[in-house]
Amino acid sequence: MNAYYDTGVLVPLYTQEVFSSAINAFVADRGEPIPLNLFQRLELENAMRQKVFRGEIAAERLSRVLSDVGEDLDRGRLVARPANWIGAIEKARSISAAATAKAGCRTLDLIHVAIAVQWGCSIFVSADERQIAAARTEGLRTVDVRELHRRGGDDRVEPGVVRESRVRYGSGKRSRRG
Repeated sequence: MNAYYDTGVLVPLYTQEVFSSAINAFVADRGEPIPLNLFQRLELENAMRQKVFRGEIAAERLSRVLSDVGEDLDRGRLVARPANWIGAIEKARSISAAATAKAGCRTLDLIHVAIAVQWGCSIFVSADERQIAAARTEGLRTVDVRELHRRGGDDRVEPGVVRESRVRYGSGKRSRRG
């Protein structure tokens, strides 16, 4: 388990999104469990609840996803790993000093990178260019899910599936729609 998966990459494992095919293929090819800390689990669960709030999924789907996460933990597909939170925040401060002025990193993204470093991960999987830049400052090999998706060449999304905005994935291009 030497790969760290940002929460924005975990969500498409549990709901159909634009990057779902690419990330599912990547995880299948690696054939190893995904480490999960409490922060990731909270973000994953909260992201799914936000989908209910926004009308992107039904409450029944939320229940199924939360059950699926629990089953994946029970079956070893996800492996709960502890984090040293004080150490992670201190490391995030250090990463911030090295990366934020250049890349515009967000605090919570820095904490993900710090935990990956703390765990000794060599690979950081994300679709957020600021987070990828921070991971690279720490010497992590990065996997950009946006690039995996482009290489797959499949822009099709099932009817009714929500396409995440480009802003969410760190393109730097803000939508004028609100």
